Amino acid sequence: MGARILCVADGLASVLYSSVELARRLAAAGHRLTFAGPPDTRKLVEHHGLGFLPLAESRYHDFLEADARTGVIQRLLDLRSRRERAKEALAAGAFARAALDLDPDLLLINGEMHEHIIAASATGLPTALMNTFVSIWKRPGLPPPHCLVRPGVGWQGSRAGISLLWFALRLRKWRRGLWRRSKRIGCDRLSVLRDLARESGFDLRGETDAGQWLIPFTYRRLPVLSLHALEFEFPHRPPAGVHHVGPMVLESRIDRPMTEEDRLRLDGILEGRRRSAGDRRLIYAGFGSVFSADRAFLHRLLEITAERPHWDLVLSLSDRIDPAELGRLPDGTHVFSWLPQTEVLRHADAAVTHGGINTIDECVLSGVPVLVYCGFETDMGGTTARVVHHGIGIAGDRRRDGTGTICEHIDRLLHETHFAHTVERMRRIYAAYAEERVAERTVEALLGGEASTGPSDRSSARGAGR
Repeated sequence: MGARILCVADGLASVLYSSVELARRLAAAGHRLTFAGPPDTRKLVEHHGLGFLPLAESRYHDFLEADARTGVIQRLLDLRSRRERAKEALAAGAFARAALDLDPDLLLINGEMHEHIIAASATGLPTALMNTFVSIWKRPGLPPPHCLVRPGVGWQGSRAGISLLWFALRLRKWRRGLWRRSKRIGCDRLSVLRDLARESGFDLRGETDAGQWLIPFTYRRLPVLSLHALEFEFPHRPPAGVHHVGPMVLESRIDRPMTEEDRLRLDGILEGRRRSAGDRRLIYAGFGSVFSADRAFLHRLLEITAERPHWDLVLSLSDRIDPAELGRLPDGTHVFSWLPQTEVLRHADAAVTHGGINTIDECVLSGVPVLVYCGFETDMGGTTARVVHHGIGIAGDRRRDGTGTICEHIDRLLHETHFAHTVERMRRIYAAYAEERVAERTVEALLGGEASTGPSDRSSARGAGR
C-alpha cells in the first residue's frame, strides 16, 4: 500500500489545477491522497478520486479592514491582542491540527502558503513545497522572474545588469515591507508570520531567505517540487533540493462547465474546422484575468480576421467583459465569456496569450506556437523571455502593435517552420517527464529519505526530447 500524502493548495486557478494534477498522478501511482483546499474546490477534487479536506477561509483581509478603522494610538496600545486576532484570522492553526490528525507520510504544500507552512512545522510532519512559477531563486546569470530579460541580450542581460536587477528587487521588497509595517502598525503579514513562527518554534531567520524573488521569502531547507520542465528555463543549475518534475496540466476541469449555448457554438466552430479546406487556420486567444479588459487592444486583435479571412479567431474573455459590449464582430471572430482552454488548444494552429506559465505549458503540450502580449504580473515577464529564448513563440507589444502587426506576428508563427520544430521538440521533452514518471519517482525518493533524484530524472527527460 502506498504512502499517505496530504496535498495543500489555495483556490487560485493556475495553482489549483497544477496541484490537483500532481495529486491525481500520485494517487494513480498507488498513494493515498487527501487534497486540502477551499470548500468550493471539493467537486473538482473529488471528481479526480481524491479525498478532500476543506481549508478554513482566511479572514486576514477582513481583520485589516476592521483594524484600519481603529485609531493609531489605540492600535499601538493593543498591539499584542491585535496580533493574536491577526494570527487567528489566518486560520493556519486549524489546518495544522487537521494535518496532524491525518498523520500523512508527506505534506505537499504550495510554497506561497507561508502561514500554513509555518504552523505545520510544529507538527513535525515531513514537508515539501510546490512551486508553480518559473525559477524564483537567485542563481548566477539568471534574471529575476518578473523581468522580460534574456541572459546575454542587452545591458540588462549582462552579468552586471542581472546583478542590478536583483539588487533593485531586494531594495523594492525592503521598501514595500517597511511601508506595510508602518501602514498596518505591526500587523502586516510578515510581522504576523514572525509572531506565528515564534509560537510554532520555527526558526524564521535561519530557515527562510528574504533575498530571493518570492514575497516575503523562500525556504532554505525544505525540498521543492517545481511543477515545470527544467528545459524551459534559461540554462542554470537549480539550488540543491529543487526538483523540476515537469508541467502539470489538468485536462478535466469540471468545476467550470460551459453554458449549453456556448457549448453548441464552440462545437459548431470546431466541427466546421474539421470539414473545412486545409488552408483555414484557428487562432486561440486567452489572457486569464490580466488584461482581458483592455478594450483598445482587444478591438485591434478582433480585426485580424478582417485582414486574414481564412483565419478563425476564438477569444476567451475570462468573464472580464460581456461579449455583447464588444459590438459587431468581423466574420470568423468568435468571442466567449469563458472557454475550456486545453480543449480549444488541441484544435488551434497558434495562440495569443498573456504569458502565464500554465497557459504556455498547455500550448507546448498541444504543439501550439504562441504570440505573447505580456501581462507583466508575477513571473509573466520571465516566462515571456523564456518563450522567445527557446524559439517557441514571439513577444508582441500590446501598446504599439496594431492589427496589421498582430497579423504579421501570427503569419510568422504559422509559416516559419522553425517555430513548429522548436515547439515539437519542447513538447517531446514535456511528455518525457510524464512518461518517465519524474514526479512520482521524485516524491517516492522524498518518502524514502533520499536527498535528490533530480539529475538522473532530468537527463532521461532531455534524452527523450532529442
